[in-house]
Amino acid sequence: MHIDQETKVFGLIGYPLSHSLSPLMHNQAFAVAGINAVYLPFPVQPDLFSSVVNAAKTLGIQGFNVTIPYKEMIIPYLDEVDQEAGQCGSVNLVIIKEGRTLGFNTDGIGFLDSLRQEGHQPSGLAVILGAGGAARALGYTLAMNGSQTVFVNRTLPRAQQLAQEIISLTGQESWAIDYGGQVNEYLGRANLVVNTTPLGMFPDIDKMPDIDLYRVNSKAKICDIIYNPVFTRLLKEAQDLGLRTMSGIGMFVNQGARSWELLIGKKAPWQEMYDVVQKRLLRD
Repeated sequence: MHIDQETKVFGLIGYPLSHSLSPLMHNQAFAVAGINAVYLPFPVQPDLFSSVVNAAKTLGIQGFNVTIPYKEMIIPYLDEVDQEAGQCGSVNLVIIKEGRTLGFNTDGIGFLDSLRQEGHQPSGLAVILGAGGAARALGYTLAMNGSQTVFVNRTLPRAQQLAQEIISLTGQESWAIDYGGQVNEYLGRANLVVNTTPLGMFPDIDKMPDIDLYRVNSKAKICDIIYNPVFTRLLKEAQDLGLRTMSGIGMFVNQGARSWELLIGKKAPWQEMYDVVQKRLLRD
């Protein structure tokens, strides 16, 4: 990689970032496409977050992805958000152009791309575990594509607020429950079960959401948006029961490719991005 005065700077903002593969993936894409750019991790502690957008402008950064825990917190600091990011209330990409900041969300479409690549069309009931920024983005996208949604969260008011927002924005049915007995009823009717919580993420690979996989509809697809490890405990136990599964690697690469295309204005080298991520994960 050659760095000079013409090198464009992009990056990832979140905390912590020590295990993120976004820099590896995006820098591979720049190298393959012959683009003079670099993608860097910017771990920003919560007490410094309020200054991050102005700092990025000052340093000449042209865009950055946003990850946990800032996908919702960043919105008030932006000049504008596109329609989908505004409606789902979550931003995972910020482009800086002529001193103005514009927010996007590629999480939902990245997840949808992954489902379609596996031949799965959204329909029926989607059980979404969690009620954070990723749950909001995926729930909105799935509802806009014809799914009913139920949000399962330890903190019920948070899930209830999210369900009401989905109903208002999309007109689709949506419910909110905690991890009590009622969850089994929804699991039995589910076409899709998606973990959007960090339970099972490296290094806490022995954890998983508190659901009974024996109660899941045998035709449902079990998805985890965690990509490290590729096969979480949730997915392994689902596979042992003969359930269909989808790891988070596809969504990770697809949202990254969608972000890359918005940042660069060219078609992303998807296969090379996927290959470098998969190789690193399987090596580890």
